[in-house]
Amino acid sequence: MDERRFQEIIRFAMDKESRANQFYLSAAQVAKHSGAKELFLDLAKEEEAHRRLLENLDMEKVSRSRIEKVPDLMISDYLMEIEFKPNLSYAEILRVAMKMEERSLKLYEEMKEKNTDEEIKNLFTFLANEEAKHKFRLEKIYDEEVLK
Repeated sequence: MDERRFQEIIRFAMDKESRANQFYLSAAQVAKHSGAKELFLDLAKEEEAHRRLLENLDMEKVSRSRIEKVPDLMISDYLMEIEFKPNLSYAEILRVAMKMEERSLKLYEEMKEKNTDEEIKNLFTFLANEEAKHKFRLEKIYDEEVLK
């Protein structure tokens, strides 16, 4: 893959991670319970860490990273999209977050499939795995705290 195309992909992924970070920071501001605030702040930190990883990309490190099999509860697959607003309930914020992670996961999986370069495929596999972890974490919380 040529360097210009590679840099475009990295900038795109960094922007996506920055937007996710901003979403979680906003969610933490409107969350009413300290546990919810902590969850969203933790997810914001993880998204920022992903952005920094992309900014200081070390393909050797990405290729050595361990890809975990992440369970998919598929809860977000059955939820409708809703727009984030400051007056949403905790359950609604979780829905928005799950759908956002679901879209990111699908996007990174599609980008992995569309690229032939093995390093780029490894990068998108890594990013998709990180989004799958977030999706699972949110779905598990939603299952335990909202659907119970």
